[in-house]
Amino acid sequence: MPPKLIRKEEAVVYDQMVSSYLKEQSGSFFLVTNDEMFVKTVRGAMRFIGFNYDSLALTHVSSDVVRKCRDLLNAYAQIVLFIESKISGKSNVYEFKRIKESFGDKVKIICLTPEVSEEHVSFIAENDVDSIIVKPISINNLIQKIAFAIRPTNSFFVEVEQIKKLIDQCLYEEAMPKIEMLLKEKPSSSICMILKGDIFKSKKDFGNAEHYYKEASKGSRLNLKPLQRLANLYLEADDAANYLKYLLLMDKISPLNHERKISIGEQYSKNGQEEAAQKYYQDALGIVRAQANDMLASTYMEIGVKLREINPEQGLAFMRQALESKGSDFSRADLWMVNEMGLSMRKQGDWQGAVDAYQKALHVIPDEPGLHYNMGMAYFQGKEHMKAVKQFEKAVAARPEILQESPLIPFNIGMVYLKMKKFPDADRYMRAALQIDPDFEQALAVLGKISSATGVVADTSPQS
Repeated sequence: MPPKLIRKEEAVVYDQMVSSYLKEQSGSFFLVTNDEMFVKTVRGAMRFIGFNYDSLALTHVSSDVVRKCRDLLNAYAQIVLFIESKISGKSNVYEFKRIKESFGDKVKIICLTPEVSEEHVSFIAENDVDSIIVKPISINNLIQKIAFAIRPTNSFFVEVEQIKKLIDQCLYEEAMPKIEMLLKEKPSSSICMILKGDIFKSKKDFGNAEHYYKEASKGSRLNLKPLQRLANLYLEADDAANYLKYLLLMDKISPLNHERKISIGEQYSKNGQEEAAQKYYQDALGIVRAQANDMLASTYMEIGVKLREINPEQGLAFMRQALESKGSDFSRADLWMVNEMGLSMRKQGDWQGAVDAYQKALHVIPDEPGLHYNMGMAYFQGKEHMKAVKQFEKAVAARPEILQESPLIPFNIGMVYLKMKKFPDADRYMRAALQIDPDFEQALAVLGKISSATGVVADTSPQS
């Protein structure tokens, strides 16, 4: 599917929404990530809309996120929390519901992930996130994602929140007419059907609760909330057959939830179906084992990074152990480890070793633009300029938006062309860097050099 083009007038609206959020609505950004490229992208987006980093908080670890959000809310009215689905091999996804329970809509959760598989995205989506970003992402698309997550609360949403409070207070007679009014506005509203189901369930009217939860489930195949409501309903009603049926249905849509697999195994055990039970228990253990292996690999890599300046050889040895421990389980989510290893090799002058590492990763994940770009940088270090350009071209062909992720990317590509005295190409990439950051002094300086070399006076204003 080709990337969606954002019209200029739409982009202006998104910029204004994010600007208003930070300025008029006392909003803030909280990044929980160790991805420096993503941090640069967020900072680039803030510069792009005219802000400094005062309203930006950052941590590289996911511990105490709730406490840190609470502290941040003492200074700001609301937060957009950008949080990795996984840090150092540990999944953060199970924390999302706790964050929402603690802060409600004051904290918008945008989950960051390099994984594009439907099962991974489904697992994230069932855990109360407001949005998902599959990295990498350009500055323009990041601003659009933020705008969608913080879009102004409309009257429908406000009314839904009020109805939830009435239901929590057992004021069902007040809540029901309000739901009916909303259904006149949106007859097939999934959330309204869920709310009606919640009221009937609270009244122990399981028949009507079942009916409305099933109506809610028709809205979206990936919306697991009504399915979970149905499963909980059948569990409370001691309807073991239907409870298992809906657990299996949710597992089919989102198969990475190990806790649900244990519940499925438990039901099969109660039915005396031990073979089926063992399968789900083993699947659950497999998911947890993979998480444990991720943590082991990440720990090796963390040690390797810390040793990079102290004892480079030993640091590289730990990094190699990290990749060896992944073995055949290496995936897109592990690319950061290859990139760290390549960086370490390049720092030691072993650009060819870095090329080899990137090439091995490309056998597993073909046409990955970040790998092609990093390989180009390694060739650049080795003064293999033609090979560098070929890798850069592959990176841009695979993902044109890579040029918008950071001004350094087009700048570095332009520098290779400058070394080759291909001035028109160097000029083009320097201007691409200035489109992202009009005050990028290094790009402006290079345009001056190109002007001196060619005798053509450079227009240093960014080109649209």
